[in-house]
Amino acid sequence: MNKNKLKKKFNPNLLWYYALGAIAVWTLFIILSLLWHRKTIRSSTLEAARIEARDVLQNHVIYRSWNASHGGLYAPVTPKTRPNPYLDIPERDIQTPSGVKLTKINPAYMTRQVIELALKKFGYIGHITSLKPIRPGNKPDDWEAHALKSFERGNNEVSSLAIINKKKYMRLIRPLITEKKCLKCHAKQGYKEGDIRGGISVAVPVAPHFAIEKANLKTFRLMYALLWFAGLAGTVFFIAVLNRQIQKRLIAEDELRRREKMEGVIELAGAICHELNQPLQTILGNSEIIMMDNIDKQSILKRVRLIREQVDRMGKLTGKLIKIASYETKDMPQGKVIDIEKSSR
Repeated sequence: MNKNKLKKKFNPNLLWYYALGAIAVWTLFIILSLLWHRKTIRSSTLEAARIEARDVLQNHVIYRSWNASHGGLYAPVTPKTRPNPYLDIPERDIQTPSGVKLTKINPAYMTRQVIELALKKFGYIGHITSLKPIRPGNKPDDWEAHALKSFERGNNEVSSLAIINKKKYMRLIRPLITEKKCLKCHAKQGYKEGDIRGGISVAVPVAPHFAIEKANLKTFRLMYALLWFAGLAGTVFFIAVLNRQIQKRLIAEDELRRREKMEGVIELAGAICHELNQPLQTILGNSEIIMMDNIDKQSILKRVRLIREQVDRMGKLTGKLIKIASYETKDMPQGKVIDIEKSSR
């Protein structure tokens, strides 16, 4: 079968249209999967930063609790550790027998100094804050004020991504619950045991976490690109193989039909030869007799009538051939032939 006839029965471009559709769906699936994975990685990155912030804050809470359990600690007065002007308690400042001046470091003062140290060493930002601060420096910013008010409504933690000094940080704040040992300094503010008297906020840089996220995304982009290419190659290969198989099948089917038609032609030819053979033999034989010199007129007329009968017989056979509407065969010594009589009924 030539290519033009094959295209009339089957257009190979149709398969490639389906392939393009499949590739489009596959591409959309890969893009959506990558976007979903990217969103998941970003959530994991923020959660990792949030966990780091919780660890930093928890450390503040632990050493504050340790300080408070001892009623505060004394430390030598230095340029960096001056007496706390906001700590109004007896014996805030004392002197050792040797003349060393000491000042009491309460939990809040200790926390501020540790926060300053953490900022220098690790870039962590911390702040003790309250809606009713004793120290003006503990006044909350807008974000902290909103969080402190939410603690009064039952929240126990607030966190979000924020930009501080043009850098991205994970901010997190938790409430400070008034304990019995805290009332020594804060009872005069009207706090009772169990009250929320403020909070500790921390902010940790997220740049290291984003660097890890970037590396992970690069790996996943490469993985998804390879996966997309594998799907593309698989689709093209499958369509090419399918197209080849379909064409082979169509060629085989066409060849089978051609053989069947040829067999029909051969069978029809055999049937015609069989049906015409006897009339032709009769015509030929009578024609030879007529051509003899010594034959009389009566014999000639007889032979002519026989020839005419055979011609009529051939005419009827032609009429039957025109009326063939079915396929019936019969076995003959020379092989299977079409049964003209049955096929033309």
